[in-house]
This record gives sequence, structure tokens and C-alpha cells, in this order.
Amino acid sequence: MHPERIKPPRLSPGDKIGVVCPGWSANVIAPQLWQYAVDKLKNKGFEVVEGQYVHTVYGHTTGTVRQRSDELNRMFNDPDIKAIMAGIGGYSSHQLLPYLDYEAIRRNPKILMGFSDITSLSLAIYAKTGLVTFNGPVFSTFCQTELPEYTEKCFDALLIAGQDRLTLGASESWAEDLWFQKENFGPREWKKNDGWIIHKPGNVKGISIGGEISTVLLLAGTEYLPQFDDSLLFLEGSGGYSVGEIDRCFTHLRHLGVYENIRGLVIGRFPSTIEFTEDDSLEMILEEATKGYDFPIVSGVDFSHTDPIMTIPMGILCELDTTKRNIIYLEPAVSHIA
Repeated sequence: MHPERIKPPRLSPGDKIGVVCPGWSANVIAPQLWQYAVDKLKNKGFEVVEGQYVHTVYGHTTGTVRQRSDELNRMFNDPDIKAIMAGIGGYSSHQLLPYLDYEAIRRNPKILMGFSDITSLSLAIYAKTGLVTFNGPVFSTFCQTELPEYTEKCFDALLIAGQDRLTLGASESWAEDLWFQKENFGPREWKKNDGWIIHKPGNVKGISIGGEISTVLLLAGTEYLPQFDDSLLFLEGSGGYSVGEIDRCFTHLRHLGVYENIRGLVIGRFPSTIEFTEDDSLEMILEEATKGYDFPIVSGVDFSHTDPIMTIPMGILCELDTTKRNIIYLEPAVSHIA
């Protein structure tokens, strides 16, 4: 069963957004790009409050486990902070889970936003407290000088406007180029989006849950993994995998019994560096991993390690319609009462 849900208050003009780095340090981001994100959120009417350890380096992380967990706890306990964004991803956010003050988080609900490695925090906090968390842009997403309108509109509609029945389809274009390594950080290499791939059709409703696929599996067998009953499962992955590793992940989910309980499977666009081919395809992997199940499956959806990315609440009722090729959030993800 899913926990009793708590919806965080929506963002309002003048609110403070706290930035933490539970995994990698923000020092990998050029200072001028970091400032661009600060200015971008300021222009939206928000104040950015950086955590103490955001730009520090400790081995492959931004601080010790206790420093990072204490920083996140402080952000939740600070009444002036209305939302918390991860600065960037990494590999180590799961180290924080035993040290988080879940009772304090339950008492002080606020938006928690990030994707990739931040999946471990989003799912654990939802499982332990019922707080609706968000798989979506990290702070460094806003460093883009060509921030996609699709990304920004979804963020605004869900978290600022608190829109009910938000409907999302495919973006018009997408990109995966390493824009931050380019001289002058652009221009981007945008490609036409051919739309979703429908692996199995259907129209279903379920509770949204998921995140980066290997990070979801990292929580298997622990108290930090939510139940998948009656869920619409959203999964994405970075470009660092081989095709075989993607196969392992989807097969592992089968062995865990996840497919017994979900209503549908929504897969984010995998970067082309994974190198699927006609003879070694995602379709082949999904056909074998989900054999015997008839829930709808779509892939190529706008979330993952490409741009643009939608914001996905963890823990609200959604509808997937493969005929209309859209996803509808059937309720607001945030509270309108501060």
C-alpha cells in the first residue's frame, strides 16, 4: 500500500529555494553557468539559498555523509526554505538515508526536486513520510542558456500554479549534446521528436512512482523502497549503461515481483550512447522482461538524461492513454495552503 500522502505547499513569489548537493559537488559546474541558474530562478521571483557544502569536495562527493545529511535536515527544518533542489546528481545520495530526520520532514513538508541519483531521496522520503516528492529538473538544469520551454512550463504549471489535471504529451524537439562543454555553452543540437514508442497499448490510471532505474533497484530489500501497488511506474536511465545492463535492470524488476502490481510502465528517453540496435533493442528487452503481463508500456517519454524533461510527482493519481499519447496528472501535486 502507498503511504498516507502529504502534499507540500506550492511555490509563491518571494519564496526561498534551498540548494543542496547530496551526491556530486557543484564545483563541476562553471561558475558563470551556476550564476545563470541563480539569476533564472530570481527572475521567476525566488531567492536561492545555497547549502554550506554545495561547492566543497570530499572524495567523489561534496561532503561527508553526516555533513550532507545534516544539511538536508537543516533545509527541511528551516521555516524560511519553501523548496529544496538538488544541485546536480551523482552516485551517493543513498548514503544519507539512515541519517535523515523523517519525523521532521513529515512535520515540515516542502518540495524536494531532482532526478537521477536523487531518486533514492525522493523514494525514501515518500516511503517513510508520505510526502509527495518530485522527479524533475535539478538546479543545474536551469544553468542552460537554452532552457527548453517544455521543461520550464511543466515546472511552473505543477509547482507554482499548482495546476489540476495537467496534461503532458511529447515535446516537439529534444537534445542530448554536451552543451556545457561547448565554447559559449551552445548552441544546442536540437532534433525532431518522433514521439513516444508504444510497446503495449492501453488506458490506465495509477499512482506515479519511479525514477532512475538502477537507483530504484539500489533500494530493493530496504525500508526505503515504496510499494508499487496500483502504480504507474516511471523509469529512466543515464547514458553510461550498456544494453546488457539495461536488460539486467528490467529483468531484476521482474524477479522482484514489481510487474505483478503496477498498472503501467512509462520509460524516459534513453540517451543514444546506450547504442540500442535492431538486433539488440529495448523492444526485445521489454518483451522478455514483461512476458505474461498486459499493462501498457511506452518509451521515449520526455524525462531522463536528455532535454527537455517533465516534472513527475511521486505519489499522485495519473492516467496514461497510449491512444491519445498523453499523461494526465489527475490531481494537483502541491497544496495551495502555505
